[in-house]
Order: sequence, then structure tokens, then C-alpha cells
Amino acid sequence: MRQCCDVTSRRQVPRTKITVPGPPADLVPRARLLTVLDGAAEAAMVFVGAPAGFGKTVLLAEWARRRDRGTVAWLSADADDNDDRLFWSAVLEALGRCDRIPDGNPLRLLAVPQTPSSDLVFLARVTDALDALTEPVVLVLDSAQEITAPGPWQGLRALVRHQPAGLCLAVASRREPPLPLGRARLADRLVEIGAARLRFTDDEAAALFAAADVAIPRDEIAPLVARTGGWPAGLRLAAASAARHGSLREFDTGRDGTVLDYLTDEVLAPLTPAQWELLRTISICDELPAGLAPVLSGRADAEAMLRELGEPAARVVDSGGTPPHHRVTPLLRTYLRAELHRRAPDRARTLHAAAARWFARHDRPASALLHSVRAGDPARVGELLREHAVTLFLAGEHHVLRLALAVVEDRRGPAGSLAALISAALCLEAAETSAAGLQLARAEAAWPDRPAAELTVLRQLAYARLAQLDRSPAQVRRAAEEIDERLAAGTALDGFAAVYRAALLLAREQARETLVRLLGTAEELRQDFTVAQCLTVLAELAGHDGDYRVMETLARRAEARRPRQESLRSVQGAQVSALLAYGALLRGEPAECLKHAKGIRHLVGDAPARAARDLRLVTETLRGAAEFELGGWHAGLRRMRRARNRLGSGRACPPGYAALCAVLEQRAALRLGAAGQARETVRWAQSVLPGSGELLLMRARTQLRLGRHHAASTVLRSLADDEVPMALPWAAIEASLVGVQAALAAGARERAARLLDDALRTAEPTGVRFPFVFAPPELVAFLTSRLGGLGAGERFAGEILAVRRRLRTPPMPAPLTDRERSVLRLLPTQRSIDEIAQDLTVSPNTVKTHVRGIYAKLDVRSRREAVAIAQERGLLDAEVADFTV
Repeated sequence: MRQCCDVTSRRQVPRTKITVPGPPADLVPRARLLTVLDGAAEAAMVFVGAPAGFGKTVLLAEWARRRDRGTVAWLSADADDNDDRLFWSAVLEALGRCDRIPDGNPLRLLAVPQTPSSDLVFLARVTDALDALTEPVVLVLDSAQEITAPGPWQGLRALVRHQPAGLCLAVASRREPPLPLGRARLADRLVEIGAARLRFTDDEAAALFAAADVAIPRDEIAPLVARTGGWPAGLRLAAASAARHGSLREFDTGRDGTVLDYLTDEVLAPLTPAQWELLRTISICDELPAGLAPVLSGRADAEAMLRELGEPAARVVDSGGTPPHHRVTPLLRTYLRAELHRRAPDRARTLHAAAARWFARHDRPASALLHSVRAGDPARVGELLREHAVTLFLAGEHHVLRLALAVVEDRRGPAGSLAALISAALCLEAAETSAAGLQLARAEAAWPDRPAAELTVLRQLAYARLAQLDRSPAQVRRAAEEIDERLAAGTALDGFAAVYRAALLLAREQARETLVRLLGTAEELRQDFTVAQCLTVLAELAGHDGDYRVMETLARRAEARRPRQESLRSVQGAQVSALLAYGALLRGEPAECLKHAKGIRHLVGDAPARAARDLRLVTETLRGAAEFELGGWHAGLRRMRRARNRLGSGRACPPGYAALCAVLEQRAALRLGAAGQARETVRWAQSVLPGSGELLLMRARTQLRLGRHHAASTVLRSLADDEVPMALPWAAIEASLVGVQAALAAGARERAARLLDDALRTAEPTGVRFPFVFAPPELVAFLTSRLGGLGAGERFAGEILAVRRRLRTPPMPAPLTDRERSVLRLLPTQRSIDEIAQDLTVSPNTVKTHVRGIYAKLDVRSRREAVAIAQERGLLDAEVADFTV
């Protein structure tokens, strides 16, 4: 009986060892993972397995704190737990702290024998005591990798094998523990969370930076998550580095000593000197194809060593059919490479040169060129450029080309025509037309007497692209006609030249057929830049034809081909982002539209080229429309107005851009009651879109807003009967909905139903939900009332209403009257009610009535609040003095 009740035979256990750790100051709730753990009620075991820094302890501790009090027994393992008696003493003490274990349960009294894990009687009593519990407890064994002795694992295996109903064993470890996990998996009694699930998402990373009170721009979050591989410790190190230095620069360049210390202590310390040296040697490469590691390190067993390492030191990357290659994880690679260049720069250059030779032998010119640049070998860089510059440009390796050309220019070597033309092409892709002109002049100055066909075609293409970006339509056509397709045939530029001619000269259908054929060829040749150009032009053609679903699909494919270097500017990338923003808005997804639109300025910067300017302005209109629909009515409307004013006469920009700006701005202005801005937009459209269907649509809207529903219907009939052309195919859907509103206002519900059916039938194939989702309440009510009788349009109507419910945008505020606007403008002057009445030649009671109306519509209670809100919403700006709320 002594063994059953002599608690004094247990070893003493520190309280902190069996206490659930408190939350870190920058805790990021992991709801998606906690849901997985909450599903462990029927599981015998939970295994959270990942290398150091993946947040295993933080996750299990958060889960433990969320559970009912007294249902979790916590044990933080350490080297002392290799002592079998100490380990089982800690287990029993931890279990004894659970309220769910009653006072009379043997677990509270059980003595720990000399060799508990091999004492069958002891283990049977523990099992029976747990089996007697009416509700299970969770035993968390944290840092289980610290237990290396076989004894404790032998006892735990015996315990798990009997599967007591009152126990769920949760293990957190850097490696898989010697427990029967395979059997638990087969029996579906194991809940498992590995490194892949523990990686932070972009949203979780943003929450981490917010919790740490570190201001990191939202558009920098996703690249940072990619660089760290979502490694929680890496992101916490980034947050701490940003807090210390005010930015991520020190962290990104490998110069933050605190980060280096952590990596050394937590990641590198467990490695052997040989493993450490191998990682430092191969850190010069972003990725390590099979066969390169032995060459760089001089070790035949290098790849076997890398397979043994695993995260967070190195990862095996599936190459899709080719032998898998290895990669030092980006964060560690950055710091190892920085240390190597700092401590042994000559060795670093030697390693880069060896890598360059290996890549050249294996027909990897981009990598060979990059490592030649890093080796500081301008002669070899020049050789590789002469041989591969054109193919690398077509493959989209623009970042490497820029680095290589900078090396050649910095060394003041002879700038041949080829290098100058490639430089010009890169400048043009970034919309840097002035710099491109200088490079073209250099190319002309060094032009050979007998140029190769490829060189001549490259010059023709550069001038055509320059014209496309910054010249008149007539100049664009002349430059495109000068591209010699016969001369291009047989050169690497054959397909690329054909893409330009098709995009600039051919009719739509003919261009589409040609581009589809060229796309297949470019994909076979792995010319990613040519592929992206084909896809972008095809997406634009689909948009012109109103095939918006196809437009978005093609634009996403083009985006996937775009180089991921954050510093690269790209007109083509900006065009793709604009198409994606446009498509998202038409689908009724303003938040997604905003996300795509915000990145466009980074892609074209402040480049003065006409094409870049047009892209910026149409993007500003899309941003304004998205902000408006998300509830930022005045800010969105101001943004659209600024964009239109900067377009000026609009005669030089594509008609589709001008039509989009006008239609979206007037629509928003009328909905908000900004009559002055709506009139201004129509006057602008009259000068830039004469005779267009969009102008008639805007006139019909105006008539409807004025209560003249018969006049609105008349304008719409002329739009349909005369088949007036429209630059925006979706505007016809908008016109039908304006007709629905006019018919409802006239009491003609049958005509309204017929027009609504037509609008749904037209919109469904294209996926255009925007005019419906953000329609006025009376139109939405009519659509809702028609549910069940819409026939083929029933499903699409359901989608529209579901999107509208999900967005939950705030209701549009009631507009201020003209007199209320006049009173509002005088409120900041501190005039009294009587003085305002005198200025406006009305009675003080009338002014008081208007003030009450202003307060109600602005949702304020005082004059001070009214002025503050009016200033915030731009109601007092001189530029928007005629705005209503």
C-alpha cells in the first residue's frame, strides 16, 4: 500500500515546469489552428511538430488557456527529464493540478517507484486512474525533443498503447517522438499540426506587426512573409528589427546583429562544424540544383548532409519532374551570405565564379550571368551578354540584365549597340522614355556597318515600343509598320516582333488568332516575357469585347509570368494590375479592386510617359470608385475628380479610359447628390466622348435624377434604336438598369421587369455584378421581389444579393439641400444664428431648421462637430464646395 499513497517518494518539481506559459506581448491568435486542436476531443494524441521558432509552445499554451480551467496538465520538458523518476514525478504533479481529477483519484497519491517506466504495476495504476475519469484531461508535453533517454518514452508508449479514455496526450517537439504515431494516424486518432500549418499567413503577419506596434506598409507584408517562409520566429525578429531601426533595411540586408545572434544560437548551434561550413558555402546561391553543392563545397556527401538538415536551415524543393534541389532558407541565407562577404570577400567571389561556370555548363545563362556579376568579373559578364542578352530579355530575366549592364557601364567598357538596345528595352518596360532615348542614341552611335538581323529587328522593336508609350497613334502605326517580319524570321525575336505587329496593326479578330498562336510557341520556348505580353494584349481585347471573365483569367495568367523582384517597374505589370482591378470592380468586389489598384503606382512610378500617365489616372478612377462603394464617398469622389482633371481634354488618352472615368464619376456624384460635380463630368464627356453611347447614358441618368423619367426613357430608346457605339460594353447593362428605374418611377412594372430580365441575361455570361450590387434601394427591392420568377437569371440574381449582403456597406447618407450647404459653409465663421440669417436674407428660425437638418444628416450634435465632420469629408474644400453629404 505504501506505493499507492506515499507521495513523498516523488521527486521535487519546480512549479514553473508544470505551469502553462503566459502569452507573449505580441501574441497573434491562431484561430484556424485552434479550431483544429479543438477537434481533438476524440483523439488519443496531438502532435505539433516543427523546427525551432515555429510557435509550437505559444500555440499549445494559447489552446490550454482557452480550455475549461483544470482540464490541461502542462509539462515543459528539459534535459532533467531524462531521469525517469523526475519525469514521472513531473507528470503526476502536473496531472494533480487538474481540477478535473477528483481528490480521491490515485493520481494524487501515487508514489513514483525507482524505475517507473519499466514498472508494470505503476503504469497499470496510472492507466486505471486515468480511465476512471468521467471527462478526459489533456497532458501537454512541450519541448519533447529534450528527452533523449529511452526510459520516459518507454513508459509513455505503454500508457498510450492502452489508450485510457481519460487522457489525450499532446506532444510538441522539433522532431517526431518515439511514439506509435503511425498507428494513431491509421486509426484516425491523431491530430497533427506541422510546419506547413504553423507558418504565418499574410494576415497573421500583419496582426503580429500591429501587436508589436511596428508600422510596416501593408504592401511589404506579403514579400516579407515570402522571404521568411512564414517562419514565426523570423517574422518576430523582423518586427523587433524594424522597431529598433525604424525600417526593415538592416533585417533584409543581413546586418542586424541581434537577428544573427538568434540564428546562431537557435538554428546553427545544433549543427556540426562541417554542416555549418556547408551552409555558409552554398549560401551564395538562391537555389541549389542537384550536383552544385558538391562542386562548391568539395564534399561528395554534400547533398546527403543537406537532406539531413531540414528546416529552418534548408529545404528540399520539388522541381516538378527534374531532380529536387535544395535551398538554404531565405532568412538564414541572407545572414550567412552577408557574413561570408564581410569576413571572406575573396572566397565569396571565388565561389560565385565557380557557380557561374557550373550554370554556364548546364545551360542556365541567367544564373551564370548573375553569379558572374556577383563574382565581379566584367569580362565574363560582357561575354554572356553578347551571347544571351536577347534570349534573357524574352525570358523575362530583366533584373539580372539590369545588374549585368550596370557592371559593364560602371567599368566604362565599350557600350556596343546590343547592350545599348537591351538597356533601352529595359528602360521602356519601366516607362523611362527619356533614359531609353539616350540608350537608343548610344546604339546609333555604335551602329555596325553590317548589323546582324537580330540587332536590326531589336532596334525596330525599341522604336515601336517608344512610340506606343509616348507618341501619337499615327506615329505608333508608322513605327509598327517598320518592324520587318521577314528579317525577324529565324531570329529569337521572331515571335516577339509578331506580337507587336498583331497588337498594333491587326483588327481585333485577326490579332486574337495571331496572338493565340504566338502564345503557344512562346510557352514552348519558355519566353515568359513574350508570353506575358501575349496574355496582356489578349486580356485587353477580351475587355474591349465585354468578355470580362476571360479578361480576368488571362490577366491572372499574365501576372503569374511577371518577375517577382519588388524593385522592378513594369508598364506591362501595371496594365495587368489595372485589368485585375477593373475586373474586380465589375464583379462587385471593391476591396479586391483597391488591392490591385494600389500597386500600380509602384509599377510605373512617376514616369512621364503618356502610357504611364494614362494608367495612373485610370487607376485613380478605379481606386476612387472602389473607395466610394466601400463607404468612403467623399474621398472616393474627390479622387475621381482629380483624375479627370489631370486627364485634361482627354483627347490623347484611349477612348475606353475616358469613358470609364466619366461613367464612374458621374454615377457616384449623382448617387451622393453632388449635382455640381455630376454636371461638370457631363460637360467634360461632351468634349471627349461626342456621339458616344456613354454620353447618352449619362444624360439619361441626369434626367432620371431630375425626376424626368419619361425623358430618361426617351434618351435610352434613342441609345438602343440608333445602336450608338459604346466603348464600355458593360455600360449597356447600366443603361438597362436606368431604364428599370425610369419604368418603376412611371409605374410601368411590366416594362421594368422586362428590362431587368434583359440586364440579368446580358450580365450573367460576363460576370458583371457591379451595377446591380451597388444599385439604389428601390431597384434592389424590385430585384428581390422578382426572385422566384426570374427564370434563367435566378441564380445570378442570388449571387448579386449574396455579394451585397456580404459587403454590408453603410447606407448612403441623405444629401444636403442647397440652402443647408449654404448654411454649412458659414458655420466655421463663428457667426451667430442671427448674423447667418442676415447674410442669407432669411429668418433665424429658418437657419435653425437648416442647422438641425445638417446635424441630423451629418450625425452630429454640435456646431463644432459639424465643422469637424465637414472638414474631414471635404465638404468645406474650395475644390468641392458644391458637394453634398
